Amino acid sequence: MSDLPLEKRNYFGFLWHAVFLSITITFTEVNTVIPAMILQIGGGELQVGIAGAIMIGVPLIAQLNFSGFLHGRSRKKPWLLLGITLRIISLVLIAFTMLSIQRLSVLQGLAIVYAELLLFNVSGAFASVSYVDLIGKSFSTELRRRFFTRKQIISSVGILVSALIARQVLAATSYPVSYGILFFTAGAVLLFASIGFWLLHEVPADRRNRARGYLRTLKSLPGVLKKDPNLRTYLFYLNSVGIHVALIPFYIALAKLRYSLDPALAGNLMFFQISGMVASSLLWPRVVRRGGFRAMLRIWSGFSFVLPLAALGTAWFLPMPFYLVLFFFLGAVVSARTVSRDAVTVELSTEENRVLYAGIIGTLNLSIVVVPILLGSLIAALGYPVVFVTAAGAALVSLFFLRRLECPVDYEEA
Repeated sequence: MSDLPLEKRNYFGFLWHAVFLSITITFTEVNTVIPAMILQIGGGELQVGIAGAIMIGVPLIAQLNFSGFLHGRSRKKPWLLLGITLRIISLVLIAFTMLSIQRLSVLQGLAIVYAELLLFNVSGAFASVSYVDLIGKSFSTELRRRFFTRKQIISSVGILVSALIARQVLAATSYPVSYGILFFTAGAVLLFASIGFWLLHEVPADRRNRARGYLRTLKSLPGVLKKDPNLRTYLFYLNSVGIHVALIPFYIALAKLRYSLDPALAGNLMFFQISGMVASSLLWPRVVRRGGFRAMLRIWSGFSFVLPLAALGTAWFLPMPFYLVLFFFLGAVVSARTVSRDAVTVELSTEENRVLYAGIIGTLNLSIVVVPILLGSLIAALGYPVVFVTAAGAALVSLFFLRRLECPVDYEEA
């Protein structure tokens, strides 16, 4: 993008959204708040797994269909705004559902919450495809690199403040009012965050490539994967390390089994995780400068190997305060994934195929799509040790694929 004032305007718009989005993410935290809410409604490991599949897996499947719809369209901003508007609506609906949850049976409550979470995440997937494309064509390569690390630091203030607020809400108000307050506030803050997207200036793209249908996009996958071995390697990496991503919500279920779970404890676990995210985000710019995004992926894999084993040892042999510390390092894992995920997707693709690549990477990240429900069933049948050790082994395998991955921006800086 050659127009420097417009580049700065877009940079500010994306950072504005990132700051306030961090508050929404904290109030609807997928690894602590959502699992704790499902457990308190009356669900178990399987129900937590279903929620995990909806929160993490379903959006990835939806990305392929949306990438086919958006591929070749000259403007992505209107679709980005549509996606974020639907997300705001879904958060408000969840808030109202939680405030009236005691009038419903467990099955009814879970079904309605699942439907609202589905709307929240499918609309998020729709927005995400446009978001990645707009990021890719709004900044120069160097400014993109600074953006992905700097947004973590800037949004850390919002994350930390909102974590303190959410912790206080969960501790001071009773269930289910506490969750109603969190989700209504999350919707209001996301509405404020959307101002950043309204500020964006988008240069319409060349429409030589027409929008693809879902089947046409699906049929193109073998050819795209055959043509780009680096993309194949990255998908193998994501599917290996992604098993631990799907496992993270079950750390809450393990806490319920070995200790006791109430809103106050859920708030404390969330606070420690957010603290880990904030603290680690201060280190990532230096890590990226020295080792590129490949170093971030290596950290992601390393933590994903160690933490499941540490969780088992802590839960069985140590008191709750040590388990809280474990969530601090889980926060570092979440932060490393956040920094590296979109950045690597952008760098592995070009402006012409970025939307398509985002859809392919999301859809073929199968471990995150199908594993949450499978993990819930396996934990119920085999217990936590077998499943957690298996997830650690998969993270170890991911390092093999990482050695074969070529991340272009890293080589440019070498």
